[in-house]
Amino acid sequence: MPTQNHQFTAIQFIVCCTIVLTSVQSDPVFADSQGLSVGSVVISELMPNIDDNEIDWIEFYNPTETKVDLKGCILSDSNDDKLIVTQPLPIEAKSYLVIASGRETDAPASLSQPAWQFSAQNFQLTTGPDQVELRCNGKLIDRVTYHQYSPGPASKSRGWQLSPSALNNVKNDDLNNWCYTNLPVLSEDNYYGDDKVASPGRENPQCAHNVLPYIYVNDQQAVLINGIDWATTMRIAEEELSSDLATAELTIWAIRDQVISPATAKKISSLYLNNISRLYHAKPVAMIDSNHAVWHFAWAISNLYRNGNDEVKAALKSAYDDALTRPETLPRFRLIAVDNVLGDQILMGDAHNMARSFVREHVVVPGNPDYIQNYEEYVENRRSGLQIFFINILYKTKSFFEGVF
Repeated sequence: MPTQNHQFTAIQFIVCCTIVLTSVQSDPVFADSQGLSVGSVVISELMPNIDDNEIDWIEFYNPTETKVDLKGCILSDSNDDKLIVTQPLPIEAKSYLVIASGRETDAPASLSQPAWQFSAQNFQLTTGPDQVELRCNGKLIDRVTYHQYSPGPASKSRGWQLSPSALNNVKNDDLNNWCYTNLPVLSEDNYYGDDKVASPGRENPQCAHNVLPYIYVNDQQAVLINGIDWATTMRIAEEELSSDLATAELTIWAIRDQVISPATAKKISSLYLNNISRLYHAKPVAMIDSNHAVWHFAWAISNLYRNGNDEVKAALKSAYDDALTRPETLPRFRLIAVDNVLGDQILMGDAHNMARSFVREHVVVPGNPDYIQNYEEYVENRRSGLQIFFINILYKTKSFFEGVF
């Protein structure tokens, strides 16, 4: 008997060691849902279902150096819908993962073949206000709250996305770090399907307010320039429009958010109607082409009309009606032009530093040293080619445009 006991103990020892070794030799950089901590997974983008024919999807990001698994985690919203992850759902370190309520054709692989397809009957994102909450092993890992989800008219859907500079569970609590996925300008990387704009399964583009510091939404008071010499500024606008360059309309664009008189509105309307068709054949300046020119002229008329009083609206009515039709004629910049010209939100301001430089070289404001003081100063700057220099710098830098809109 002692011998048998000794043999049994030896076998037990061997089996025990084998189990221990097997456990130790398993993936050392893998944490299941039991080991997840607050912020180890971040909700980074989502697309609520805006009609019954569309799918919902949610993107997660793993900011850690360790692969994690969401199996056993619970996803919920403010309507108490709950979704339990019943299968292994690993997210590699520093990587993204997308789950969706269906498969979408003509879409990135992360949507045509989502990591997990859940039932919309069990869990559905609303158009807001709503929140998405991820809990694992009873711990709150991340929570995102969003208000009314209503992307602009340019797209049937846009992702509601976190800025790539805010990929943690603290910064993604700040709504200022969220935005609709920017419309593509030079690149169509974020454009798919039926006018959908998003970046499922990969790094989000920068939010527009991070790269366009001088854009204001529905806030005319923030962009008003006091003391404009309208006679001289309009003289400059006319002179610019006499050129055959794709930058010819930008002086009108520069004053699109200002308070104008009915007489100025009538003049601008005439300039627009007499030149808009010609701009389709304008000569490009660096990367500013005829599409850009038509977009900006229509955008200018839209802002002036919508910000104007009844008399200004009456003077601009013909130009405004025409401007509303122009975005759909553009093979390039169509989506962003639709948003700028027809969108519910009025986008105002100089947008970025180079545009601000252009504005200050073309709008005459006597007594304000930030702007040119008279027509002669405009002529001198034009001779020096400063405005073209600024624009070339801006539009030659393709990386600047990547993700701007």
